[in-house]
Amino acid sequence: MRGVFLCYKEAAKIMIKQGTGGKIIGACSTVRHKSRAMISSYSTTKWSVRGLTRAAAMEWAPYNITVNAYCPGVISTPIPLNRIGYSDDVANLVSFLASKNSDYITGQSILDNGGIDYS
Repeated sequence: MRGVFLCYKEAAKIMIKQGTGGKIIGACSTVRHKSRAMISSYSTTKWSVRGLTRAAAMEWAPYNITVNAYCPGVISTPIPLNRIGYSDDVANLVSFLASKNSDYITGQSILDNGGIDYS
């Protein structure tokens, strides 16, 4: 969690100094949405990333900085889309979050898990 906090903070410092805004994209996990047994410390850190992402988005919005996180799921288990996830699935979401098309999206932790939470 410390690493995520420091990365967000340092990125925001640079963006604020440049005065041009920007996008901060953090890595989270499906467990930020639905905790799992036997991984309580991991679940706790991912819920913390979710909270930090929301708080940072509110704090830095006046500087035209958006803050979001992507939350990939486990890819080696059966899921509703009936296929495993691919690295391109995550890369496409991150590319979208980095693009102009996501300018109005901030403070979100977006699930990219093929619907595993619904199975």
